[in-house]
Amino acid sequence: MTNTMPTDRDNTLMPAETVGQHAQKVELLREINTEIRGLNKEMEDIREITEDQLKVTVETRKVSAWTAIAVVPGALASLYGSNFEHMPELQFKYGWPLFLIALASTAVATYVAVKRKGWL
Repeated sequence: MTNTMPTDRDNTLMPAETVGQHAQKVELLREINTEIRGLNKEMEDIREITEDQLKVTVETRKVSAWTAIAVVPGALASLYGSNFEHMPELQFKYGWPLFLIALASTAVATYVAVKRKGWL
């Protein structure tokens, strides 16, 4: 006669050897569950890091866009202002207003371009 134990499922007797096999399977499933929980935690950490990096990327784009908007008029103004002998407004009545319009239009054009790209 074999050593047997009752099961919860159908209330029949199960050989003791089978109980040992089931115990090994249960232990293996517990180990797998622990490993999966650890992997889930790692994936959650990676997701949080990725979200933080995306936020930094968005802020970097905004700073870069505003820098681009300011650099073009600044470069034009520095080039224009460094030529004191041949300044257009000295000989042309509308030289200075046209230059200011050119500065403003480059800033507006750059703003529109970066806005369309979604950087602002």
